[in-house]
Amino acid sequence: MKPLTAVLFAAMTSIAVSAGGREAAAPLVVCCAGDSLIRPTPVHLRALAAREGPDLDIREWAQGGLNSETYPSFFRRNKTLWRETACDAILLQLGTNDAVPILEERTNPAEFRSRITAILSEFKAFAGPAGRPPVLFLATVPRFCERPETAARNRVVEEILNPILREIAAAEGAVLVDNHAALSGRAEFYDPDCVHPNAEGEKALAENWLRALRLRFAPAKRPPGA
Repeated sequence: MKPLTAVLFAAMTSIAVSAGGREAAAPLVVCCAGDSLIRPTPVHLRALAAREGPDLDIREWAQGGLNSETYPSFFRRNKTLWRETACDAILLQLGTNDAVPILEERTNPAEFRSRITAILSEFKAFAGPAGRPPVLFLATVPRFCERPETAARNRVVEEILNPILREIAAAEGAVLVDNHAALSGRAEFYDPDCVHPNAEGEKALAENWLRALRLRFAPAKRPPGA
């Protein structure tokens, strides 16, 4: 018997007709955008897909060190190429690198809100399969690991950045993915730099993204007798 995830993803992907007239499941095109926290996600999603069976075509649209202010220039350099990709889903992870600029008052929460909203608007304008817009997934920011010197940054994450991200997701119709919860209280999931997840933490985030994809793209259940 096929694993449940394989059955689910076979059902949730679209159907394409091959040249020989046979039906084949088209892969779900997933585009991973943002900063260094999402850069390892494609590797782990591919490993999960190979083991569990979902047919995913994963694109990498992330770069380390970016925040809501600097990501748009990276976006503009790649926009022409990216627009040619018919993404079923765009996963956006940004905000970790906004904590210090907000803490040091080099930027402010209103600017963060405006920039994230503008990035989502750009992605909304992309054409997905059959001309439909892609489904946008927006992640909360994980905490920095627990050290005295990270306490102020964690307050920014939990009291400013994540409430704004939740509000933006609701206002823009994006799927909220709680990556903050995925790493919260898990000191063993962090690299020594106290910022980045280690291999186990990266896997935990990838699994969280995958759960969100399953929930959004799973076929609706038919009522009994239908």
